[in-house]
Amino acid sequence: MQDFIGNLSRRTLFKISAIAGAVASVGSSATSAFAARTNKKGTGKMTYWNHFTGAPERAAFAETTEAFKKASPAIEADIQTVTNDDWMAKYIASTTAKSGPDAVMVDVSRFTDMQRIGGLRDITTYNKQWPGAASVAGDTAAFTANRKVYGVPFFTFIDWMYYRKDFFDAAGIKKEPTTLEEFRAAAIACTNPSKGQYGFAMRGGSGGGGFIVNVLHAYNGSLISPSYKATLSLDAAVEAMRFWVNLAVKDKAVVPTVATDGYAQIFSNFYTGKAAMVMHHGGSFIDVGKNLKYGSEVQTAARPKGPKDQLGFQAPLANGVFQHTKNPDAAFEYASFLGSPAAQTIFLKATGYFPTSTDAAKDKFIADNRQFDTAVASLGTLPKTYTFPGLTAWRDLTCLPEFQKCLTGSQTPEGAAKVIVEKLNTVAKAAAVANRKYYEQKR
Repeated sequence: MQDFIGNLSRRTLFKISAIAGAVASVGSSATSAFAARTNKKGTGKMTYWNHFTGAPERAAFAETTEAFKKASPAIEADIQTVTNDDWMAKYIASTTAKSGPDAVMVDVSRFTDMQRIGGLRDITTYNKQWPGAASVAGDTAAFTANRKVYGVPFFTFIDWMYYRKDFFDAAGIKKEPTTLEEFRAAAIACTNPSKGQYGFAMRGGSGGGGFIVNVLHAYNGSLISPSYKATLSLDAAVEAMRFWVNLAVKDKAVVPTVATDGYAQIFSNFYTGKAAMVMHHGGSFIDVGKNLKYGSEVQTAARPKGPKDQLGFQAPLANGVFQHTKNPDAAFEYASFLGSPAAQTIFLKATGYFPTSTDAAKDKFIADNRQFDTAVASLGTLPKTYTFPGLTAWRDLTCLPEFQKCLTGSQTPEGAAKVIVEKLNTVAKAAAVANRKYYEQKR
């Protein structure tokens, strides 16, 4: 097997063999009939892995789990969290050991890696026999490979930003920033170190690699072609890294703890008045509203535009069935439940994550909250996120560390850009080779 996810668990990957199992055909006379014929209507224990650690998501999962118990009382659902930092290593180890969860969360940026590593089960037959499939069909293709379905869409990450309207008013800023230069100007205008106030709560710790990919795309446009040829130019990468690094290093418009700030820290900075702006996605909508008042204190806004594209993406997330599960029927029953309008509406109202179900997307909760106009509009402007072999390793093991070195002065933006471009070229070449061999094996 080719090393198609870069430096991540290299020795483990070579142990993983190609999986060619298929799910048996079953009937669909009722909502859970797919489980009825092979697993006594979905009985027994079902373990599910997700990578959400935030309090709002945990509360939402607790609520959806209670709803699932009522819908499928014969299944005992065990909901477990694996942190993003540990996700791929644990997934690879479980796939290699052929022992892990029954159902598993699938972030679209990881889909290609997860599917080719061999830990996702083909659920095409299950999906065809599931009555709710049509409602999420618009995003099912994102979790399909070789005409086989591997995930049931759950919700969509829609990147946006929040800004402290009260801080903008105090600084005399009349309009939300729509370009990166306007964003920089607003960040500088809202910075007052003597008051411990900064323009931007930048994520430079855990999870910060995604923002590096964001800014590279905003300055360059597409980073890789469909045939896995790297298209990131060094000039664009240099400009992107200069902009992102200098917000903190030269403009000093970023909360100084940026190098270690993850999700919890950036929002703590935002809520406590240390920062005027923060970038995230719709999944934090409810939590922000609990801490600040929409309209007078805080507003949502579209991510600003760079020279080539908008800073951010839209990215569906799904749930699939682990290849080596001993209870696939219960696993799909849970994954499909999370794909239902009922479960997606629960998650929407508890967190703000935008549903993939066309029925759930019609819920009046969205229409009644004008702040969601930003999300609806962004569905038409934000590019689709990347999902290519090696993406997560390049993002987390190259882009983020190089950026962090710039923050501490051990690397320059120009030097970081060179390393990032060279590593992407290496990842792309490996992906192209692995892709050819992958399809040769399928012949």
